[in-house]
Amino acid sequence: MAVTSQDIAEEMGKRMKSVSVAEFFKKNKHLLGFDNPLKAMLVVIKEAVDNSLDATEEHAYELKKKKRDFELPEIKVRIKKEEHGLVIIPKDDDIPVADLVKSGDSWYVVLFGEKIRASRVEKNEKFYNVDGKEIKLLFTSAKKPQVYVNGKKADVEERTLKYRITVMDNGPGIVEQNIPNVFGKLLYGSKFHRLRQSRGQQGIGISSTVLYAQQTTGTPAIITSKTQSKEKAVKLSLSIADQNEPIVHSKEYVEDFEYEHGTKIELVIEADYRRSGNKSVYEFIRRTSIVNPHVSFVLKEPKKRKIIFKRTSNKLPEEPKEIKPHPHGLEFGQLKDLLKITNQTTVSQFLVKELTRVSNNMAKDLLRKVNIDSGADPKKLTNNEIEKLLRALHKANLQRPPTNCLSPISEKDLRKSILSDTNAEFVAVSSRRPAVYKGIPFLVEAAIAYGGDIPKDSSQRLRYANKIPLLYDASGCATTKAIKEMNWRQYKVDNVSSSGYPVGPYIVLIHLASVWVPYTSEGKSAIANYPDIIKEMKLSVQDCARKLRMYLRAKMKEKRKQKRINLFETYLPEFAGSLSKLTGKEEEKIKEYLKKTLSEKYNANGDKRDDKEFNENEEEVDENDD
Repeated sequence: MAVTSQDIAEEMGKRMKSVSVAEFFKKNKHLLGFDNPLKAMLVVIKEAVDNSLDATEEHAYELKKKKRDFELPEIKVRIKKEEHGLVIIPKDDDIPVADLVKSGDSWYVVLFGEKIRASRVEKNEKFYNVDGKEIKLLFTSAKKPQVYVNGKKADVEERTLKYRITVMDNGPGIVEQNIPNVFGKLLYGSKFHRLRQSRGQQGIGISSTVLYAQQTTGTPAIITSKTQSKEKAVKLSLSIADQNEPIVHSKEYVEDFEYEHGTKIELVIEADYRRSGNKSVYEFIRRTSIVNPHVSFVLKEPKKRKIIFKRTSNKLPEEPKEIKPHPHGLEFGQLKDLLKITNQTTVSQFLVKELTRVSNNMAKDLLRKVNIDSGADPKKLTNNEIEKLLRALHKANLQRPPTNCLSPISEKDLRKSILSDTNAEFVAVSSRRPAVYKGIPFLVEAAIAYGGDIPKDSSQRLRYANKIPLLYDASGCATTKAIKEMNWRQYKVDNVSSSGYPVGPYIVLIHLASVWVPYTSEGKSAIANYPDIIKEMKLSVQDCARKLRMYLRAKMKEKRKQKRINLFETYLPEFAGSLSKLTGKEEEKIKEYLKKTLSEKYNANGDKRDDKEFNENEEEVDENDD
């Protein structure tokens, strides 16, 4: 019988199946930022610190509203080498069944990082049951036991070093029933639909670290949470199933938790640790502390080095408020979904109460223009009516969205943090007025630090989004483009690299605060090149650069004057002696008079201070020149 196209189509159809988000990211770890072991270490810590910062701040905001005492955020990060010792691999199989670990003089079988109790012990043999397989350890005079799986001798191979990452905070903790979903389910969280500034956005971050741990080491995450000071903390061991559902391996209640309330996550991952450099964990925590001056960080490194980053501000930032969607940022599908789920009974009420910056009069006027009854049921609008309404909303002359949904660092706190970190000779800070891209509010803050402890040959560019440093993918980031497009020589920066960056004792910092940061990928390493965002970044850096130029110009002028003074002082004795011979006056009196005249004319730095040198409006740079 001949094979028809129908037969082939049916056969192909049998091979099709749906793929869950967990299965997808298992095969595409690079999309989440797990490109290599070094970056994996940073991504895991970044996602955990993101969660801790959001949780501790929100906890403090809620207590503050209720006029109760609150603690400022404290976050502890610990990195420890985790040696799994040996791995047991059955004959004719390449999948490990368990680990073989030596503790003291004894050997144990370990599964998912937990010791397994022996099912029985006979003379020099120990027996274990693991997933339906019997493992036997036979102790001989050799350094390590012989291992058998189901009666067949197994291979015992060395396993590579892993790292145990622990991140703990003093936030509110997580209620027990929510823990499995928060850490064991991708795309689960409270921030995706909220239009307010926060570090997390998609509900992928922390659960992706759990997925990465089980993929690289087979070890589930250990989550410990405490919500009340007088109760025990709950400790769960969990992983993620292919169906994107949490699997809880064990649960217990423990007494020992460092804070009265908070959350701790422990992950064993395959990673690489770098102690210093731009891609190091130390640098990530240092940069995070600069833009979060109200937070205290403690970093414990593998070699037991403990570093404390003290807070430089005891003031909690203003809480960002949640706002409604702005009409200029809506798309057809989004507007259609909002109309379906609204509780409003009329289209007019929907426009006024479910969107921002739409007044009653404007709503009626818009609906009249598109021939839609203001009293119509929003759930019954046709696709054609929705499209007409959307076009009218996009053309409407609306106010910009509210900006109280943003939480900037503030110029004062940013300056103080940079000075504390670098001991800089000069710091210029600029905070732009909030702007909008696609109906989404954002603002840019920038700073330039010069001198002090900054290395003379450095070219540091600190990139931030919602108070979290971006350490990778700099070449494709909007912040990099804004810095490169600057004409730095125009601002008295003499040493500029071929790439367009200032080289010397300089640090250029750019921070983007937004309710929705347009990252280039799920890894959240770079900001997309939106023209509106780049323009604001460039204007903010230019503002700082003008202040730097005035400082450098005044410094150069003072240096030249001081050089002339030093030259005059060198020849002053000879000059005074010649005048003494010509006038008959005492040489010492002539010297004193000349020194007094010099002192009156110039200040201690060798120059008469001219206020014009520090006039910030002097010689404003035409922004188009760059």
